[in-house]
Amino acid sequence: MELTTRVLHDYPQYMEECADILNEEWPRSKAARLHSLQKSNEKFPVCLVLVNKEKGEELLLGHSKLSIVYGKESCCLIESVCVRKKLRGKGYGRVIMQESEKYATSRGYHTMYLTTHDKQDFYKHLNYTFCEAVISFGADPKLIPEHLIKQLTAATLRPQEKERESSDKQNSIILPPPAKSTQDGPSPKSSTAPPCPPLTHSTAPLAPPNLTVPPPPPPPPQPISQDKTSNQGKPEIVKWDPRHISWMRKDLS
Repeated sequence: MELTTRVLHDYPQYMEECADILNEEWPRSKAARLHSLQKSNEKFPVCLVLVNKEKGEELLLGHSKLSIVYGKESCCLIESVCVRKKLRGKGYGRVIMQESEKYATSRGYHTMYLTTHDKQDFYKHLNYTFCEAVISFGADPKLIPEHLIKQLTAATLRPQEKERESSDKQNSIILPPPAKSTQDGPSPKSSTAPPCPPLTHSTAPLAPPNLTVPPPPPPPPQPISQDKTSNQGKPEIVKWDPRHISWMRKDLS
């Protein structure tokens, strides 16, 4: 067995097979999948494939895609990490990640980001840690018009920034305008308003406004402790909420 990693756009003969492997996990039309894979190029995004060469034959094992992270020149995003279904559980996913990291490092990237619904433990074992979200357009930002980038970045404002803005607004107290100065002279005689009572200064603190401050965003869900055991004495399976999307990162250098 000889495992090797290849850049997909240099080996277009793997396009069809790679599309089938990805559609096993994330079904979509074959034409749309091929169109996405054909965007792989030297300037990113780049699609990588893991191939097993054995007895003169080559078998495509899995795929990964690397994209540029907007605003972070030394960072990239890895996505669409997938292993052929019938070959899962043999360690190929770890090999794909390691080979992808090597390729990213060879291209001058020092940090890798990713998102996952339910593979947090797998990536934690590869030294990825939870982090804030980043922005990737799937293509070189230099090829995207500036006005479109502004629209896209505005539409993907990070949730924690939204929470912070909302909290700042709700915690701000609008003060009434200052009273009109009476130094210009006495009030007109035609005024029938009774004289104002003298002001008194109270040492009692003002009652706080009735504010509803939203709670901070919840932290990433914590897995069930692996130290716990079931009634049969076997470790409990770590489960994550599949509705939760986790952002993770790793420093490659």
